[in-house]
Amino acid sequence: MARPLRIEYPGAYYHVMNRGNRREDIFLTNKDRQGFVDALADSCDTYSIKLITYVLMDNHFHLLVQTPQANLSEFMRHFLVTYTVRFNRRNGRTGHVFQGRFKSLLVDEDEYLLPLSRYIHLNPIRSKRFKDADIPTKTEYLKEYSWSTFAGYCYLRKRNKNIDYSWFLCTYFGEDTAKARRRCREYVYQAIDGEIENPFEAVVHQSIIGAQDFVDWVRQKLPRKAQREVPALNRLQHHISVERIIAEVAKAGNAKAADLRDRKTKLKDLRQMAIELSYRYSNYKQKEIGAIFGVDYSTVSQSRTRLKTKLNSSRKLKKQFHRIRAQIEKMAIPKI
Repeated sequence: MARPLRIEYPGAYYHVMNRGNRREDIFLTNKDRQGFVDALADSCDTYSIKLITYVLMDNHFHLLVQTPQANLSEFMRHFLVTYTVRFNRRNGRTGHVFQGRFKSLLVDEDEYLLPLSRYIHLNPIRSKRFKDADIPTKTEYLKEYSWSTFAGYCYLRKRNKNIDYSWFLCTYFGEDTAKARRRCREYVYQAIDGEIENPFEAVVHQSIIGAQDFVDWVRQKLPRKAQREVPALNRLQHHISVERIIAEVAKAGNAKAADLRDRKTKLKDLRQMAIELSYRYSNYKQKEIGAIFGVDYSTVSQSRTRLKTKLNSSRKLKKQFHRIRAQIEKMAIPKI
């Protein structure tokens, strides 16, 4: 499988994450966690990186950063090596700490930076430990969690001097005041027990998280020569309408499009294929796809899961799905 495309330009925003080698813990003690934060601050200072949010978990981390100098790869290389050397020295170890190449997604600031920050800040309560915990327990844990930027956005006394909290608060909540910090806090808390859309569902070909106009803008920003030379860029698709996808699936299955929209249809397999391909190739979110098919957000997700199970158990069905998908991909991939 080809590596995901790494797109860099001045002022770009990224979600970055990496896991421990063999999914092992990357922190053994709080000294390691503090060492991580210190190494991160050093590298941000060296490469003029704006650090927006971070969260440290036992075996992985998430960052949201901006790169004014288009130097994400250099910054991350320096940071990961710095932390690895310090971690091994502190714990008497040798070898790799992280699982290969870090993962990054170019982020559409206007549409996804705010919800992505919330999704990242909720990580500490997404473990099995909190599966049956009540809202007050989860809320208190998030507030007191030391290895995240969330507390600093909510309380002045918990701020890290290396984070520009004011920029984020002023951009998304109007100002850096007690009222704005409360609104920021409530924005995250309201998602603790509510269903929120996963911003990672908007990822386009492992490289960009954003709306179609942002994807188009990125394509135009890069030189045509670079576009031709990077195969992954050629796969940045033009989104197709759900209606066209339904029509294409219906045609391939000798059915009518209306039959695939019908919740009571006997063509369950084709309907599930249409839902899955709409999720992959349209610009619609699961909630919007559900509205077209007459179901809610959770049913769309369940339908996709059921289809995956069927494809794994039926070679005939899998062959049919891949044939339909190949046809839709031809419609989706623009000529450069």
